[in-house]
Amino acid sequence: MNIYRKIDRNKVQFDFLVTDYGCENYYDEITRLGGNVYFLPCEKLSLKEIKKTFFKVLNLRKYDYVHYHALSKWGECISYAKRLNINVIVHSHATKMSDTFIKSIRNRLFSLNTLSCADKRVAVSPEAGRELFLWEKFTYIPNMIDYDKFKYSNITRNKIREKYNFSNDDKVIGIVGRISKQKNQKFALAVLRQLIKENKNYKLLVIGEYDDKGKKYFQMLKSLIRKYGLERNVIFTGMVLNVWEYYSSLDLLWIPSLYEGMPTVAIEAEANGVPIILSSQITKSLKINGNVSYLKVNNCSLGSWVSLSKRQINSREFNSISNVKETIFNSKRVLTQWMRLYGL
Repeated sequence: MNIYRKIDRNKVQFDFLVTDYGCENYYDEITRLGGNVYFLPCEKLSLKEIKKTFFKVLNLRKYDYVHYHALSKWGECISYAKRLNINVIVHSHATKMSDTFIKSIRNRLFSLNTLSCADKRVAVSPEAGRELFLWEKFTYIPNMIDYDKFKYSNITRNKIREKYNFSNDDKVIGIVGRISKQKNQKFALAVLRQLIKENKNYKLLVIGEYDDKGKKYFQMLKSLIRKYGLERNVIFTGMVLNVWEYYSSLDLLWIPSLYEGMPTVAIEAEANGVPIILSSQITKSLKINGNVSYLKVNNCSLGSWVSLSKRQINSREFNSISNVKETIFNSKRVLTQWMRLYGL
């Protein structure tokens, strides 16, 4: 969506074929920008239904490219694009095929078809490219943000903190993204539990929603919160459409993901200047500011997360926008790379 909002839509237009999990899907915005959105309900995700829907959509109009961004059985359909003489771009977003061994094998098998059909290979980080494409060549195009929107604001900081009744003494830590095993909110709760043993003013703002696949995980998190006695320290915001304002309200951001390709959240937060602690599984190529640190994510590293959080929590970078503009994440540079993908 960050690309779609900025790309020259007089020269290139996107349609979207997606699974409908019932959460934010940008439908209204996409149609307003001239695109179409085609949904396949999550209860109809049989391979037969996927193939049927994919083939139907490809025949609706003359497409020049299929730009594939997933690791799933949807990949079994990509050969249909080749039969219709449509160019295929395969885009890697993750540094692991899945969070379980069995699913990793399954997704590797699904990816074989996509790789054999790929005319162009793209990755959001060098690590994500090597994971999916192995020895094949690929183009590294980092994720892009509208970084000026994420500039720190004391006004929005106060607005969001007042909304959730945070006091001036509260130390607010954020974790942004879909509530799921991959994003590892469970680990964040364990770190928070240790922090509040020393200071009750630590708060964790969990910004994001869960989909149908994440319901059990969310219920497990709620149970842990009750078990740890964190009811007054953890706030679930649900889906928010003004996430850029939330970064200003934070004193620290955690990204303890089990795996990521190139988390856009991290770049957004760096543009805002909020200090970040990330899982060591995440690419190091996104480090822009001096207040960004990496730690392992396991039970043995809990103490390191606690001690580093206490040191990092008041180290906001106030020159961060200038830093981002001088890097590979510069939006004009990234947009140029995307246009080249489509031969423009």
